[in-house]
This record gives sequence, C-alpha cells and structure tokens, in this order.
Amino acid sequence: MRNLLVAFILAAASPSLFAHGNKPDEHQSKLSGSETVPGQVVLAFHKALREQNEVTAKSLLSDNVIIVEGGGIERSAQEYASHHMLSDMKFVGTLSSELREHKVTEYGDSATSLSVSKNTTESGKTYRSYETAILTKRNGKWKIAHLHWSTAK
Repeated sequence: MRNLLVAFILAAASPSLFAHGNKPDEHQSKLSGSETVPGQVVLAFHKALREQNEVTAKSLLSDNVIIVEGGGIERSAQEYASHHMLSDMKFVGTLSSELREHKVTEYGDSATSLSVSKNTTESGKTYRSYETAILTKRNGKWKIAHLHWSTAK
C-alpha cells in the first residue's frame, strides 16, 4: 500500500505529466513507456476487454483493485467482474478506438499509466476517454491496483 501511495504522489507531483500548452512536447513522445512491462499489462487488459476475455482481464487486476468510473466505485476484481466488466466488454467491443497518448512511468515496484484515446461509436459520435492506472509488482508480477476512467466530448 505504501508503494501505491508513493507512486500516486510522484505521479501527481510530476509537472511533465500534467503540462498544458498549445505546442506538442517535441522532447517526449506521447506514447512513452507502452513497451514497458506495466505498459504491456495495461494494453493487454484493454485487449482482453475488447475481446471479451473475462479470465484474462480479471487476471491482470489485483484482487483488491479500486476501479472508479461513471461516478461509481468498485473495490475488488471480483466486484468488478460481477457488476460492470461484462457491460464494459460489450460497450468497448462496439467502439473504434485510437490510442492518442500513453505515458507509463515506473517507480520501483509501482508504476503509473496515463492514457488518452479517441473513440468513435457505431453511430459516428466521437469522444475522448482518459485513463489513469496504478500498477504494483508483487512476487515479480505486475497487476493493475487502481483504474480511473473518465470521458469528455
């Protein structure tokens, strides 16, 4: 838990993560860290949701994961699997999604993943989705410990 708190504080304190401006940052790729093991875990989780693979999706979450979305909160992988996972899988399967930004930063046994995607519905409406994930490494294995999803038109 302490590593999770440290990772969150470091992510919040990092000005480069939340820099705003009209010019793209030429010194830093908008897709940095996707190739890291924590980055690959997040991408594998997204793939499992798209492919409606509940077993794989759940295996990438820590047992006590906290998932915040749509004004609600789920406090375990089991709670998420029994409440929203299947509806999330069905919904994600109807979207055309393009990863616009993905930044993964490791802090020892913790990592943060921040991403922005452009999504298009079957009816042609587009919106942006934002995801913050905190991952922890236990017994040599990275798992998602916290997810926060939000959207904007």
